[in-house]
Amino acid sequence: MNNTPEQRNAGCPLARILQYNTGKSSTAFQVMQAAIPDTNANILLVQEPPLLNGTPPTLDDFDCFPFYKQACRTVTYVRKKAFKSTSVISEPHANFLVVSVTLHSKDCKPPTINIANCYNRLQNRNWRTRDQLTHSLDPLFHEIFALADLVAGDMNKHYSRWEAGRQPSQWAQNLVDICDAANFRLAKTPNTPTSYPINNNRPAMLDLTFFNQDHVTVRNWHTHLQHKAQDHTLISYQAWPKTGTHPEYKGYNWKNTNWAPIAELLPAPEEVKIRDEQDFDHLYHLILRALRIGTPTRRVTKWSRPWWDPNLAEMRRIKNTTFREFRAGRTDKHTYNRVRNAYLWAIRKATQDHWNTVVENTNPSSL
Repeated sequence: MNNTPEQRNAGCPLARILQYNTGKSSTAFQVMQAAIPDTNANILLVQEPPLLNGTPPTLDDFDCFPFYKQACRTVTYVRKKAFKSTSVISEPHANFLVVSVTLHSKDCKPPTINIANCYNRLQNRNWRTRDQLTHSLDPLFHEIFALADLVAGDMNKHYSRWEAGRQPSQWAQNLVDICDAANFRLAKTPNTPTSYPINNNRPAMLDLTFFNQDHVTVRNWHTHLQHKAQDHTLISYQAWPKTGTHPEYKGYNWKNTNWAPIAELLPAPEEVKIRDEQDFDHLYHLILRALRIGTPTRRVTKWSRPWWDPNLAEMRRIKNTTFREFRAGRTDKHTYNRVRNAYLWAIRKATQDHWNTVVENTNPSSL
């Protein structure tokens, strides 16, 4: 990964993150604490923290999330006063937590980073059954990547994208498909082990960091072998919002879809083999990716109107032209008023027809 510093927004501080699976060890947790001054970290993403009566350890200079007593396997610490505000935006779950961090900024709407701290816990060792979920977060990655700008933690997945020559884990393809569909990138140097099993098994890359390329920039991702207390290594990196402080929402202009490249990206019908749910998910994401490549995007803002059509666009053009002619003295006020009133009446009619249709097609199941 390129570690060249990248210009960030003025007044926008860095999120300096430490990521560590402490393996329920108090010693490993203390090793992480000792690394905080060296890295100047302001966010700690801890998986498998040591618990005392179901409660994770507290740190004097950090707020702990979740802040209530819960036997959780992921804990996020945010340094006090380092950010404007911090809040939990995900439903309570023992194995993942999505925290929204609002950064200090002079802008009227400060930027935020939604960070997902994950521990994909092994719950089934039946590797031979392809359709059997093996880890706790396998069915939840859709939800996690939809909520977060940065997804980090112990994923417990082997895949050739980050481990060359390694046999892929069950449902690892599903994680990669979801990552690609959400435009997330792997923020790490491939073939850099993050886990060194105590039983001297082959080192693995299980602790991963993904970030949304449209929203966040991540730099200086590296491991700290000198701070390894258990089988996992400490990881540090920096993150900050990549785009402006005002989010831009984009939709797809399905009316202008170009079907020619879509057909080339999809496999031939005779090549499609759906043996289980994992194959179905892979084909589903292939179809989504092909549709996104062949469909142009359109900006969706708070001013977008679902009832707008080409007829209204043409009437608006005529109204604006007539107004310029009236202001230049080439037409009278009566003509301009007539064109303007016709345009306003057409807008009222379009909005009324649209919302009447919405109400008629609304039922309890669609709410």
